[in-house]
Parts: sequence; structure tokens; C-alpha cells
Amino acid sequence: MTTNLLYSVFAQFNLNEKEISAFLELVKIGPSPVSRWASHAKTNRTSMYVMLERLLKTGLVSTFVHGNVQHVQPIAVSKISTLFDGKQREIYNTKSILNTQLPELLSLEKTNTITPKVQFYEGDLRVKAMYDEVLKERSFCAFFNPQRVKAMMANYYHKIPLTIKDNNGTARELLVHCKEAKEYKKLYESTRHKIAILPIGITFSSDTIITKDKIFLVGYGKDAIVGTEIWNKELAQTQTTLFELLWTKYSKN
Repeated sequence: MTTNLLYSVFAQFNLNEKEISAFLELVKIGPSPVSRWASHAKTNRTSMYVMLERLLKTGLVSTFVHGNVQHVQPIAVSKISTLFDGKQREIYNTKSILNTQLPELLSLEKTNTITPKVQFYEGDLRVKAMYDEVLKERSFCAFFNPQRVKAMMANYYHKIPLTIKDNNGTARELLVHCKEAKEYKKLYESTRHKIAILPIGITFSSDTIITKDKIFLVGYGKDAIVGTEIWNKELAQTQTTLFELLWTKYSKN
């Protein structure tokens, strides 16, 4: 009965090793006065009363008085599983309450957060996952180099504009001047997807996608690709303002 596996079962009740040992000892000797239980568990009575309070809260033991002496009784072993059923119901009910209150919690999170939340993506698969997050957005503006995207993330060279079209989304993009930029503009420019090509010589060290609440950055190394997602409305608004300045200047060229 003292296997590690058995101890792991009762650890689910937030009991430590001494408390679990004391409970298992009570199971062996059956209903007993606290003094007898303490003796068998090799624990002083003061400590045993502390353990008793902890065990009572779990439902693993109960007390009764016999002959003017308090006795402690362990739950029947066959009924221990019902305690886990109760814990599951508590978890289910708590999750239901959380889901009900989630919109309010999310509202608090957005309004009270000062430090931006940042998530990093490293490698092709992780950056693809980040681009999939971008595709969930209904609207965005972006600076990007289509030559690099087509070379290293070819699927998304086409997938992003096609998804914008399929979802009736909107986008404005400033492209680094290159052959691929002209191709991209010819293929995908529309009233909902506006595209402008920057003058020769203007380039960026990373691609930047800006939404209402987020900024997505993509950096292309010689042999690696990394992405960063920054969730902060104020920073996104600042980047949008900078984009607007460049868009106003170059979108009419």
C-alpha cells in the first residue's frame, strides 16, 4: 500500500507524504482514538491534530465520539473514487463559471495591461503558425518584402491575399521595390486590398504586419526565419500612425 503510485493518488488531495502515510495507517488499523492513531503513525498528538484538520477537509476521514472519546474513521476504500467524482464536478462547475465571466476578464486584461504580451516564433513551422494568426484578422496594414516571402514562405505569398479576398477582409500593403512586388500588385490589388510599391532604395530589415491590437514582425536570416507577435493596442496604434504617414506619401506614386 505504500507504493509511489498509491502516494501519487492521494497527493491529488494536496496532502504531503506524512499526511498520506498517516491516512494509510488509519486505513490499516480502522476507526481509532487520535492517541492510538498517533502512536501507530509514529507522530506526536499535536501534529496528528493538525493532520486531522487537513484530512477532514479532503473528506478522506470523519470523526465521531464513542465512550466520551473522539475517534477518527477513514472513508471506505471503495468510496474514495466518489471524492474524485466530486472534485471533477467542482472543476466542471468552476470552468462553467469562468467561461461565463471570460468576456469580463478579457476586458479587464486589455484595459489594465501596460506591459505588452510578446510571443516568439522560431523556424518555418512556427512562423507559419504566426501567419495563420494573421489570417484570422479582418483588417491589417503591412510593410513587407515580397521577394523574401516568396523565396522563404512561398505558400503565404499567395495564401494571405487569397484569404483576404475569401473573407472579405481589408488590407493595405507597402512593398519593397522588386520584380515580385510588381507581380504581387498585378495579381492581388483590389478596392479591398490596396497595394503600393515603395521607391527603389527603401527597404526594411523585417516585415511588419499591424492590426488593431497587435504587431507581427518577421525577420529573415540566411538560414533561418523568426517571428514576433506583440499584443499591445497602444504600440499598434503608434505603428499604424507611422504606416499612415508613409502610405499618404507613397500610395499615390
